[in-house]
Amino acid sequence: MDRTEIYETKPYRRTWAVVTAPLVWLFIFAGVILAGKMTGLAGLYVSSASGRWQDNITALFASLPVLGLLWLWLKLFERRSLADIGLAKPQWGLFGRGFFSGMILVSVVVAAGFALGGYELVGPGAWYDHLTPTWLFAASLAIIGTIVQALTTEAMYRGWMLSSAASQWGVPLAILFNVVASFLIQGGLSIRSIESLIGAINMALMACVLCNRAMKDGTLWGVIGLHAAWNLTMGLGLGLNVDGGHLNVTPLIAGMVYFDGAPPWLTGGEFGPDGSILMTVVAGLVALWGLRGNKGAGVKSTRRHVEDNDEIYDH
Repeated sequence: MDRTEIYETKPYRRTWAVVTAPLVWLFIFAGVILAGKMTGLAGLYVSSASGRWQDNITALFASLPVLGLLWLWLKLFERRSLADIGLAKPQWGLFGRGFFSGMILVSVVVAAGFALGGYELVGPGAWYDHLTPTWLFAASLAIIGTIVQALTTEAMYRGWMLSSAASQWGVPLAILFNVVASFLIQGGLSIRSIESLIGAINMALMACVLCNRAMKDGTLWGVIGLHAAWNLTMGLGLGLNVDGGHLNVTPLIAGMVYFDGAPPWLTGGEFGPDGSILMTVVAGLVALWGLRGNKGAGVKSTRRHVEDNDEIYDH
């Protein structure tokens, strides 16, 4: 078993890899409840399904308490910081390249869906006649909130969970564990429709893509950019649903909706493009390409082998 440290880290007390998945679920559950209690005092609700844009954006920032719980676990139990799980100093070049990649991937999916009659254009975006102060304020919050949400998700899954598993089980099993955990936690346990099932599968495929990218970069900043752009392009960019939630802000680029007569497996229906078979094809191809290129070469030097008596396991 080739155990590997993916990111540069100081000696720390490890959490058993298999425990990271239920802990991630617990951090999300407790963090969102905590966020709801705090924002409720201001008359806001943590809801991506609400008809108020204020509540939709509040749901994005609800990831901050989740990140806080992860930070506390790292500090108090593992005796290290977020920087040790891939969040060392920001690398804006990698973030920008990841952001561009995310925009392109979503654009390919939506363009294919539009060409096949799954989506229809209902009007121009805010750039045309809706750049009001309120829109600019709401859009700015949506962008910041989506980046915060992407950072939190990647810190938990590709930062902490992936690196913990790779240091104890090796890279192949770590990726498999991450994919299965992503499927279960991000939708696999609450399947309500064909599009939600496809959505959970697509999240698992994207987990594979993001794992490979994070390991090759030796940092999380590239995958944070990709994740943020993925959601922003669908939601703020085109006005489509993101994982069943809707951002009630006039889209920036163009207003698009799924065609009522199109099969949900083609468009993702109310779930959004993430629940489309077109996303499955694109995510699957990118995942295969990433696995093809990750055979021990091209990985940054932040990865190092972990021996049985390595200080990394000292308590």
